[in-house]
Amino acid sequence: MTILPPSPPSPDGFAALIRWVDGELAAGRPVTLGDALNQAGARMHGAAILLLALPESIPLPIPSFGAILGVPLIIISAHLALFGEDGELPERARAIVLPQQMIAVMVRYLLRPLQRAERMTQDRMPALARRERLVGMVCLAMSLLLLLPLPFMNVPPALALVCMSWGLAQRDGVFVGLGLAVAAVFIATLLALADLVWGAIA
Repeated sequence: MTILPPSPPSPDGFAALIRWVDGELAAGRPVTLGDALNQAGARMHGAAILLLALPESIPLPIPSFGAILGVPLIIISAHLALFGEDGELPERARAIVLPQQMIAVMVRYLLRPLQRAERMTQDRMPALARRERLVGMVCLAMSLLLLLPLPFMNVPPALALVCMSWGLAQRDGVFVGLGLAVAAVFIATLLALADLVWGAIA
């Protein structure tokens, strides 16, 4: 059995990180979430949530990874809500092996949008970007909703997760605020729909 040499670290940026993970998987080397985070060199919780939520944010008829990634998202979001970015990620979360199909979806659909987002990102609204526990609580709520078997409803909570985690990892409060707004609108919409259904059956 041939032992392949390790690949060099990826350049800065999440698009480059996804390419690195894809290259490792193509070479037959499993990549854990911890491996990817070591390459990312960014805030651990934000980067982890971003990696796990990105595939669910694509509004296309592709396989859903919510059942696989929902529980890790809940664990990481709860840890962020409790400890902020100062706490180390649980080993259980770091040991998760990233599915090759998930990375393939990200390579196909998300590299260019990520590159554009990286060009738009800058240090802004630091007071909001540092609200790590608030972001963790909202991410926990969105992760729980993402895990529910609601048809065609995975994209809004995933988008909220992506925006909040991107802003947290990149220290950009504008993206954090956008994610919080998406989450608020989605929850308000769910409550309105629930009220309509309750009124119809009452």
